Amino acid sequence: MKSPSPRPPASLARMKALALGLLLFAALVYVLATLLGPRHLAWGYVAAAAEAAMVGALADWFAVVALFRHPLGLPIPHTAIIAANKDRLGAQLARFLGEHFLTAEHVRPTLARWDLSLEAGQWLTRPESAQRVGEWLRQATPAILSALDQAPVRQWVARLAQRLLREVDLSALGGQALGALTEHGHHQQWLNGLLQQLSSWAGQDAVQERLTDAIARELKELKYVGLDQVAARLATRKLVAALTRTLAEVAQDPDHELRHRFDGWMADAIERLQHDADWRARVALWRDAWLAQPAWSAPIEAWWRALLGHLSEEAMKPETALAERIAGVVQTVGQQLLADEALRGWINAQAQHVLLRALDGSRESIVGFVAQRVQAWDAQEMSRVLENNIGRDLQFIRINGTLVGALVGLVLHALTQLVL
Repeated sequence: MKSPSPRPPASLARMKALALGLLLFAALVYVLATLLGPRHLAWGYVAAAAEAAMVGALADWFAVVALFRHPLGLPIPHTAIIAANKDRLGAQLARFLGEHFLTAEHVRPTLARWDLSLEAGQWLTRPESAQRVGEWLRQATPAILSALDQAPVRQWVARLAQRLLREVDLSALGGQALGALTEHGHHQQWLNGLLQQLSSWAGQDAVQERLTDAIARELKELKYVGLDQVAARLATRKLVAALTRTLAEVAQDPDHELRHRFDGWMADAIERLQHDADWRARVALWRDAWLAQPAWSAPIEAWWRALLGHLSEEAMKPETALAERIAGVVQTVGQQLLADEALRGWINAQAQHVLLRALDGSRESIVGFVAQRVQAWDAQEMSRVLENNIGRDLQFIRINGTLVGALVGLVLHALTQLVL
């Protein structure tokens, strides 16, 4: 179903009326001059000018009308030019657009003058803009979280985490972490806390009693060296007490021999984790065996669901809370953009690179889209739209044709009379 034809603009109607009025005026002058010609030679000049004006006006009317439709509805060849050549004109327009507008050499200077990050920073720092972004994100958050909480998304997150962990060199990472821990003696501080807790726990009578019973039951071979049950328990109790005292001594003495041994063990572990091929291979094997477990993804999916649940709870709080926090973050980002010129330059360069690559990759699609849209456009509708937009200027051709024709007719008549 075609859309109703748009009415011509008032300015076009006025120009058509003016051009037609000049034609009718020339016709009226021609009639009067022809009738009054025998009375004076000057009327011959007027008649010639009016006659040529009518010819010029009619010729230019035909030329202008032939662009858009058949003059007087007659199927004269090479008329209704735009409608007849619509597809070819569309293809040429699309090709012209692709060759002279959608090219890197034409677009790059414009992009270079466009400070995208500055405009973005100025827009983000405006309170109304930040509030608009915050409110939009608040409204979109439930739908976004619901989409992210689907089984395919959770499985994808688990696979992504697994792939990233497989690419991580846990051995080197562990060595670096231990190195950072030992650089300022933090490992000794952790050891202090552990020893103090163990010493305090092992010093309790109830704990020592349980340890004594447990060790005595395990050392059944003591009965074979002539120790009775009482002697075994006494010896075991002394062993537990000695262990407890040792833990306390190590915890209280920062220069204890066991601490130095612990330092040596840490240094050896750091060296092996970072440079020992055997240790690195073992860590990689343990990592792969851990990741290969069938139920490995379950905790990751559970963590993802818990995260989304927490975010959903935050989003369900009073309407202004989340929106205001987001608006504050948005304004902070805008202020950082305005304050950091180097960051703005980097963003502009990246945006220019991305847009030029997108333009280069989409040029043919854009050109094809323009050609297809013009091809799908109704030919008569296209002619009407073009006439409504450029018809006013084309009426000047008719007006100029009338005036120039009159002048040419006058000159020709004068030359004819001069020669005769």
